[in-house]
Amino acid sequence: MLNAAIVTAPSFEPVTLAEAQTHLILTGQTTYITSLIKTSRIMVERYLNRSLMLQSWKAYAYEWCGKFCLPYAPLLAVSSLKYYDQSGTLVTLDSSNYYVSTADEPGEIEFTYNFSAPTLQEGRPNAIEIVFTSGYSASATEATQQAAVPEPIKHAMKVLMTDMHEHRGQYVIGNITNKLPGFVIDLIHSYRLYNF
Repeated sequence: MLNAAIVTAPSFEPVTLAEAQTHLILTGQTTYITSLIKTSRIMVERYLNRSLMLQSWKAYAYEWCGKFCLPYAPLLAVSSLKYYDQSGTLVTLDSSNYYVSTADEPGEIEFTYNFSAPTLQEGRPNAIEIVFTSGYSASATEATQQAAVPEPIKHAMKVLMTDMHEHRGQYVIGNITNKLPGFVIDLIHSYRLYNF
């Protein structure tokens, strides 16, 4: 499993403000409900090890291997694969040296049979950097991205928002908690990806 950090957060959420207000039977309170939506998405993404909406990430590796399995599926595209050479210069590896597989989960970068791995800067942590995008849709349109997210995941987010709203003492809105209630997990468990 590669270490990864988000580069560009999603521009949209899987559940609209209007959908959340209808589900919660609330009017107004836009800031509060928007925070519930974002918090529930992040909690669900963390549990599933997935990206729901279009976002970009940078993954790091400390050495070459036969292939890299990229986190936070579904993988949409790899923008670049760079490495620090012996002199400490960040070099972009030509994409003809590897294949990107988005068909399976998690997505993978697999090197060509004749690829000769360049020597990395000795002792440098995170000597390899991979920039990629992930999410259920690469569309720039909000409605298209939302439609691509499976309905059980969106429903789980709504149920989680209801739980956060009704049990405010157990959650701090805006902070990300680590545990999802069992009834939410039951809705989305089949979408979970495991890291080995």
